[in-house]
Amino acid sequence: MVAGVIPVLYSFFTSSGALDLDAHERQMAWTKSGGAAGVALFGLASEGAALSPAERKALLSHTCKNLSPEDALLVTVRPDDDIQDLSRSAIGYRDRVSLIVQIGKDPTRSINQIDTLFSDPALAERIDLGLQLAPGLIDTAFSAGSLSAHPTLLKRLRFLKAEYNSIELSAHLSSLDKPLALLVGRHGQNLIEYLRIGAVGVIPGTEMAMALQPILAAWTAGQRQEATQAYCRIAPYVDFAMQDLDTVIDVGRAITARALDMDLGVRRVSSGLEMNAFGRAIDTWWPYWKAMHGN
Repeated sequence: MVAGVIPVLYSFFTSSGALDLDAHERQMAWTKSGGAAGVALFGLASEGAALSPAERKALLSHTCKNLSPEDALLVTVRPDDDIQDLSRSAIGYRDRVSLIVQIGKDPTRSINQIDTLFSDPALAERIDLGLQLAPGLIDTAFSAGSLSAHPTLLKRLRFLKAEYNSIELSAHLSSLDKPLALLVGRHGQNLIEYLRIGAVGVIPGTEMAMALQPILAAWTAGQRQEATQAYCRIAPYVDFAMQDLDTVIDVGRAITARALDMDLGVRRVSSGLEMNAFGRAIDTWWPYWKAMHGN
């Protein structure tokens, strides 16, 4: 089962705009030292959509070469990805890979992707299939409740990265005749409520992996009051960093770069944020982030 803290790695670029593979490797090593169960690639927070198909495939191969076989690998795929090709690239290095299929405005494209993938049984048997369901965050109306109309898709599913109203999500999950591992995105925003309805994992940005790991461990061990108190201590930072997608990326990259003493480099797609104000905000929150980690 896909579970635990599995951070999505930020995309760092050099001053020339090339992928910074050293920054990528350092993120992997840092999160692993903090107890992460693996890593995730190409999620919305990673600026993965700015990578070309060739860059995505190259970064996937590079990650596989530097990731222990026992660690989880989650790969977010878009409707325009060749998921058979990406899956074969990963399977060439490891026994299993978990795909997170983003369901867009037209779910047919994503469902066709999955059908194509499962037309190769030898490949499909080594894939753990998940969906990213985020009505409101992604331009889609597809939710867990929609799965009842797609029995073949539901049969193939192993997990959900679900990022919408937890009350509605809980009702949808209870109506399905199949248990699904539930992973929480958005830095674990509203984490305690998601854990209450059965979440078993979290997909935060790199800089939040170490802070979330003991919360998930405490909840799993039945120490729910301790987990809730610990989440309350990090919630202000989560709310600050989650104001919008560009803020997630810019704040996460800035805090991660400071924590690892790395060059921040450039973004592939500029956020347009006012940089002086942004810098002051990071200066304000940096001591708070360190205190969250006992520094």
